[in-house]
Amino acid sequence: MNRRNSNSCPEPIPVMINLTHPHDPLLQKKKEWFIQQPGINWLYAETNKPLIREGGVLPILNLTRKGAYFESGKNRVSFHPSMALLRLIQILRGERDRFLQAVQLHEGDTFIDATLGLGTDALVASYQVGKSGKVLGIEHSPILAALVKEGLLNLAQGYYPRVNNPEKAKAWELLAEAAGRIEVLWGDHLQVLSKYTSEAVDVVYFDPMFRHTRTQSASIRPLHEFANPQPLSHEAIGEAVRVARRKVVLKERKGSPQFNRLGFIIQEGGNYSPVDYGAITKGDGL
Repeated sequence: MNRRNSNSCPEPIPVMINLTHPHDPLLQKKKEWFIQQPGINWLYAETNKPLIREGGVLPILNLTRKGAYFESGKNRVSFHPSMALLRLIQILRGERDRFLQAVQLHEGDTFIDATLGLGTDALVASYQVGKSGKVLGIEHSPILAALVKEGLLNLAQGYYPRVNNPEKAKAWELLAEAAGRIEVLWGDHLQVLSKYTSEAVDVVYFDPMFRHTRTQSASIRPLHEFANPQPLSHEAIGEAVRVARRKVVLKERKGSPQFNRLGFIIQEGGNYSPVDYGAITKGDGL
């Protein structure tokens, strides 16, 4: 993937960092890693009490011996690839995955997930493109970008459950390999896409659904606060079309006016699903 150099990014946000065991050398090492991640003005305190600044209580990154998680008010977010694992097991059984049907990835492809979130679709995409492929995840929230990047690094290094079930064990192994092929980048997707040369990747994907709080999805609700609230722009889609060799794919709520507004053709299938996928395919009058 050819990318032009640029350092244009949103302003850093203040976040408190807290260690449950301040003298644990492994947690100290994790703290130093997080401090190096861009986009966040890290504040460290010797207490786990929340810091109150103008505008309210600061979000907190908690580093524990069981993992890292962010807190903001009543919301708590952590990285866990459980949904990606479940989907991969289903794929290995030969069951269809609507996301893979929509993006139509092949071995060796390059794929951009322009709205990374917690990285579930990126992990499935990375499995599909294989060892010779490449996946880039762009995340507007520096908090989510840092959290997912750290989680993917841990997964790629083999920090996942050892299970007796052969099917699940194989899925974990493949998921760890997939995690190692994902590059996480913090920034605005329009700015990042504008740095790429034309037709630099095979497929660009958008899933802006974190803007909408779905009451039935407990895993997505906490992300609402961290997500980019702005709707997708025509400029971003135009850049995605320029950068993609084959297609641009959008995931949205069923019946969403965004498909028509942005020029996407809804893909068939998923009659009973609350979401639809739309595509702009290169060569379709573009």
